[in-house]
Amino acid sequence: MHRASYWKTTAIALAGAALSSSALLWLLWRSSATMPPAAVATGYFLTACALAAALLVAGGGLVCLLRDARETSGKRDLVVASANRVPGPRSRLTLRFLLGPKLRPGDVVQVKTMEEVAATLDASGTLDGLPFMAEMEAYCGKLFRVHRRIDKINDMRHKTGLRRMHNAVTLTEVRCSGSHHDGCDAECQIIWKGSWLRRLPAGRATVPNRSPAAPEDRAAGSPQGKAQEYVCQMTQLWEASHPMSPIDFRQDVRPLLLGNIGIRGWVVANLTRIFNSVQRLRGGAPYPFLPESRVRGRTPTTDLDLQANEAVVVRTKEEIAQTLLNGKNRGLWFDREMVRYCGEPAVVRKRVNRVIHEASKKMIEMKTPCVMLEKVTATGEFLRLCPQHDYIFWREIWLKRPEGTRQESFN
Repeated sequence: MHRASYWKTTAIALAGAALSSSALLWLLWRSSATMPPAAVATGYFLTACALAAALLVAGGGLVCLLRDARETSGKRDLVVASANRVPGPRSRLTLRFLLGPKLRPGDVVQVKTMEEVAATLDASGTLDGLPFMAEMEAYCGKLFRVHRRIDKINDMRHKTGLRRMHNAVTLTEVRCSGSHHDGCDAECQIIWKGSWLRRLPAGRATVPNRSPAAPEDRAAGSPQGKAQEYVCQMTQLWEASHPMSPIDFRQDVRPLLLGNIGIRGWVVANLTRIFNSVQRLRGGAPYPFLPESRVRGRTPTTDLDLQANEAVVVRTKEEIAQTLLNGKNRGLWFDREMVRYCGEPAVVRKRVNRVIHEASKKMIEMKTPCVMLEKVTATGEFLRLCPQHDYIFWREIWLKRPEGTRQESFN
């Protein structure tokens, strides 16, 4: 039924494009007659806008139909590959022209010494409101590759949406160990200010495949007690960012111009967003489609006791839908980002036992089993390509071991 909804909206958009084209032809014919020039110009503008809007919606509908077909056939999603790519030499040269000396994805950088970093920090240990955390000291002097420029962040404290951030990047495979925050398991991507990094000439450095091992002392320098408030980059994103209007469409162009995503992924993501906006207005099915849940009351759960490096398979979206109530299972969202992984094999990265809550700044102990999967991170597609590629949390009930291995029943 969701495909029928996609086709209906696409057909309406194509009909609108045909009508707008006919109106333009009529204006061309009538403009040589007695119509006032101002009326002709206004008519051209309005019909051209209507034609462009109709073509964008129709294009979005065709893209969503293609993505849905690829999902059904088990092919990789079009946005994932583009969002996780490393820009090639030609792209980096173009970005250098656009960004000048600013860091860009693919650049090789060296984290400055602690003494150099300390010279940039204020009395509270922050630069422009962003803390330099104790976990980051382990990376001083090491070489890494820039992963993404951080032009905006998602406000998880006040739920106000996207906020602007300047002069910040993430580095490939560099995440917070939680070693100085009482063993927080979130493994958030660390955000680095440009002032903390030194760009190296291309071809002059060898970048390791993985980041250096993080300290193992899970409690070193951390506050004690469950009621204690913690301070880390994720709790301070509000202070490190600025308000940004939702109608500021520059934020939709920046991911492409900054090199955070390839042009194919950028076009697919934005056409999908336009199409979904129209679907919401007319009450149609959005992309990606998730079947309706029939759960009533408390949502089911299971404990597979999954451990790091175990092979799993993400359940189908039809199975997962029957574990959700209002899109959640025991308080954890099943996000649209996660639909693209349904039916796919994966490997468990770790169990998530405790995380710092961004809004309350308190440590939360997971009451229901939750795990991370290797290389399964958010693309930010449904947050206007927000570049925070953090690991997605999965309930164990959304996963299963491969056929022939022990499974636990729902309860």
